Amino acid sequence: MKLSSESKYILFKTSILSAIFTVLLLMLVNYFFNHSWNFFVNSAIKTQTFQAQGTGTVTGTPDQGNISFTVTKTAPALATAQQQANTSMNSIVTDLQKAGIAKKDIQTSNYNSSPNYNDDNAVVYNPQQSQTIVSYTVSEDVNITLHDNEQANKVIDTATKDNAENISGPNLTFSDAKQQQLEDQARTQAITNAKQKAQSLASAAGIRLGRVINVQDTPATPIYPFRPVMMDAKSPTAAGASIPTQINPGQNSVTATITLTYQTY
Repeated sequence: MKLSSESKYILFKTSILSAIFTVLLLMLVNYFFNHSWNFFVNSAIKTQTFQAQGTGTVTGTPDQGNISFTVTKTAPALATAQQQANTSMNSIVTDLQKAGIAKKDIQTSNYNSSPNYNDDNAVVYNPQQSQTIVSYTVSEDVNITLHDNEQANKVIDTATKDNAENISGPNLTFSDAKQQQLEDQARTQAITNAKQKAQSLASAAGIRLGRVINVQDTPATPIYPFRPVMMDAKSPTAAGASIPTQINPGQNSVTATITLTYQTY
């Protein structure tokens, strides 16, 4: 059937309007998904990215720690050395509990007994002469967990008073809960720092930033400064009194690094 001129005009007009509507609809959909009115932009440009790295550091007072020490006894007989070591260690543990340290926070990390031989040079030059055991040494290493760093002073003074050896620490750290809290704060600072860098660099380079399409987190790193223990914890003063140990917990730091990847357009 042959269409009239009027019908052809109406059909042509309808096709044009339909095409315009389709284009407008596609542009609208493109805007909401890509934040750009330019539907015909090269897709390769959309895949270009821009990265910026930021760091954040927060500090806090350590809320836990540990101190270690050794009890060593030497005697002609193994049983005697063991008895002396046990007696000394039991005395230290009792005194530590009186000072407020819970039994569960006192842990033996190593126990060792060994013979001591004569070191006469004649043994070296005369193979006929065998070595002889002259004594035995028993040693016990103990680690004390601190949930309150104010206890460090008491532990050191008590262990020193009871003749413990090799007192080491305190190693002051953050508890898991506080470590997590500080890491979260450091990450927040790092993200803010990364965003500020990205805006500054992109503006200087004439780059238009889109949305963040990736976040990379470098594990937060705690920084624990070295704090040597005062070994001479009971040195007498001129008046004969003992000088109490004074451990200063100071501040430890946690640093986080965040890398943001932006879409550009």
